[in-house]
Amino acid sequence: MFPRVPFGWDLSPCLLLAATLLLSAPPLSAIPKDPPPAETELRTLPGPENTDPANPESDPFSLFPEMPDSLRIENDGSIAFDGEGGTIIYKGSVQVLADNGIQLFADEALLDTKQKFVRLTGNVSIYQGTVLHRGESATYHYDTRKLDASQLRSSLDPMMLEAGRFHTVDHEGNIVFIGEDAGITTHDEEDPSYWLRAKKTVVIPGDRVIFHDLKVIAGGHTVFWLPYLSQPLDRQLGYHFLPGGRSNWGAFLLNSYGVMIGGEEDPVTGQRDDARILANFHADILSRRGLATGVDFIDTHLDDNPNLGWLKLYYLNDLNPNLERGGQKRESVNEDRWRIQLRQRANLDLIPGGRTYLDADLTFLSDRYYLEDFDPSTFRTEPAPDNTLAFVHERERTLFTFWTRLRLNDFYQSDERLPEFAIDQVKAPLFGSPIIHEGQTTFGLYRERMPDFARSDLKDEQSLLAPGDSRFMEIDYLLAEHGFARFHTWQEASLPIQIGDWLNLVPKAGIGFTNYSSVQGLGDDTSRPHIFTGIDASTKFSRSYPDIQSDRWGLDGLLHIIQPYASLSFYETNDLPSDFGRIDRLTASTRPRPLAVGRFAAIDDLEDWSILRLGVRNRLLTHRDDSTHEWLSLDTYIDLFLSDPEFGRSVSNLYNDLVFHPVPWLDLSLETQIPFFNTPDDFTEVAGAVRFMPDDDLEIAFRHRYLSNHPILTNSHRIELQTYKRFNEDWGFGFRHQWEFDTGTLESQNYTLHRNLDNWAISFGAFQRTNKVQDEYGFYVGFTLKDFPSFSLPLSIGAE
Repeated sequence: MFPRVPFGWDLSPCLLLAATLLLSAPPLSAIPKDPPPAETELRTLPGPENTDPANPESDPFSLFPEMPDSLRIENDGSIAFDGEGGTIIYKGSVQVLADNGIQLFADEALLDTKQKFVRLTGNVSIYQGTVLHRGESATYHYDTRKLDASQLRSSLDPMMLEAGRFHTVDHEGNIVFIGEDAGITTHDEEDPSYWLRAKKTVVIPGDRVIFHDLKVIAGGHTVFWLPYLSQPLDRQLGYHFLPGGRSNWGAFLLNSYGVMIGGEEDPVTGQRDDARILANFHADILSRRGLATGVDFIDTHLDDNPNLGWLKLYYLNDLNPNLERGGQKRESVNEDRWRIQLRQRANLDLIPGGRTYLDADLTFLSDRYYLEDFDPSTFRTEPAPDNTLAFVHERERTLFTFWTRLRLNDFYQSDERLPEFAIDQVKAPLFGSPIIHEGQTTFGLYRERMPDFARSDLKDEQSLLAPGDSRFMEIDYLLAEHGFARFHTWQEASLPIQIGDWLNLVPKAGIGFTNYSSVQGLGDDTSRPHIFTGIDASTKFSRSYPDIQSDRWGLDGLLHIIQPYASLSFYETNDLPSDFGRIDRLTASTRPRPLAVGRFAAIDDLEDWSILRLGVRNRLLTHRDDSTHEWLSLDTYIDLFLSDPEFGRSVSNLYNDLVFHPVPWLDLSLETQIPFFNTPDDFTEVAGAVRFMPDDDLEIAFRHRYLSNHPILTNSHRIELQTYKRFNEDWGFGFRHQWEFDTGTLESQNYTLHRNLDNWAISFGAFQRTNKVQDEYGFYVGFTLKDFPSFSLPLSIGAE
């Protein structure tokens, strides 16, 4: 994947490491500093040859202090001891291993078995989990398992804590670390180039770091200051800001601060162990648009679902609401710009024997230009957000859904479902027989309305037409609101049959019925039956090549599987009148339609078909990591039509779907369809993508799409090239270009420069986008600790 580099000032990595380091260290405590009395007589441990077996008192081990069970001490030099004082001195490459995993190394160690500590001196190194302490002296109390590291410099690569600045407070069994004028840095030098220093620093393990009077000091000068900062250890939390510029925003500074809310707060530590809601507050400054504020409430219990789990609120009093992004003129837009978005799932224990939940997907916008202006990435993929509420109950093989689609934004064209009830039955044996059944039944009230602004424009156009103009009737047709109540059911059965060891047959049949009533606007009440028959046939051949081996291409043997297949599908129904106001209808696509009626979502556009699909799948499998890896797959197929429901064809294009993933540094996908017979209605499409890493420092991604002569969609010949090159440990550069050769336009270009300094990483990103009327451009700047990259290169800037 592309290297990850910083995006905006991000203080959380430094704080996260500081807290991790302090969390893993035992509490600091004061210890006796006085050495053994000078008059104490130390005895050197003699060798076995000096021991008299007849006189047990001559055995020096009889006076040797009793060793603690919690320590193991080894050394390469001499051992001296004082039996009465209970002390032992080890010299020469001393190693101490405590029963809690701490490892201590030094030139010399003094073990005091009465006061229960071991003091190390000279080239002291202590490994405490992933934390390393270094210095000239340290003391470890093995009875309380406390390490006095106050004279040591502590580090967790690349983090260092200033020595002698922290002490601990024990609160209900939890350790809170407090630093006075404490410094944190990642610059591992005797004189670091920067410090994060605060008058008071409080580290609450597992929760947050709190700074009072925080200063970022670089080169001996304070470059950043905050009176107070409570920085959680979660990277989503705490304060983040991003400077930059954009043509329709002007110069900007985006600020966010995240905190966990909910649960009971401990009055001493401030921890909320049972909090589940992440509140991310926004305060943004856009020089051409004004000040914006908002908050996102994120349900962390739904982190595994990227489409659910938040309430987002955002408001801007826009200084230039009619300032367009792409140069297209717009009507007057209100200065109050806002978004309210709720996407949440609530689990309900209402019905036994299954899972019940309520889903809300609601987006309420101030105007139709909001997403284009302030959330271009969402505008690219979801220009007209949906608004639905659904009550769902799941059982083993049945899904019950009671849902509604609302028209909250009257400036988008959408259909309304007020409401719809659906029962979906997945494939399962029918009453324990070999017959497989699946089905669906829906009933609902449906209505579709065009955007209010489009309706107003059509009425204005109609008012200017001359009497008798044919356009007058066209506009009447477009302005007519239409809707109906619809009942639809479909039931299908299939019977898998295996003939010998080589042929699989699946005959299937289905029946259905659709009734339209209370029809408004276009058309009259009607109904139509549905009848379907079909059969699937397939066979499989394979051959193994165990001698094919290649480390470079990831081959450990090869298995080639060939699977010819055929699907014959006949479907008949009564056609709806041409002027009937359809709602669930087909959208233009280059891909073949599904041959299964139950998979056909465009219920109102169902028409007779008779189709034979012939194809063959090729798969190459190899061994990889104790499992089977699909090295290459190719699916080649074609449709033969006795009755084509869309374009009146007798034969479709020849389709090829290729996926090639031999090794981690190479991915290739290719979808092609070319005319089998050269007829006027044939079209050609080639869409492919490849990602290639010729070495560890260079990654190249190439995407291509060519579409020509499609009966509905516009011709296109688009190429996208994306690359990132790391020249050395300090410099990296990436870019992404997108060309549309059908119009001869370089549509967008992004550039990113990445620079590693001693302890900081700086990235600069710039983009330019060519629109039909007015070009768009912008830049972003990011700073953070270089060892904690947090953004992918090249920069993904909004919709670009």
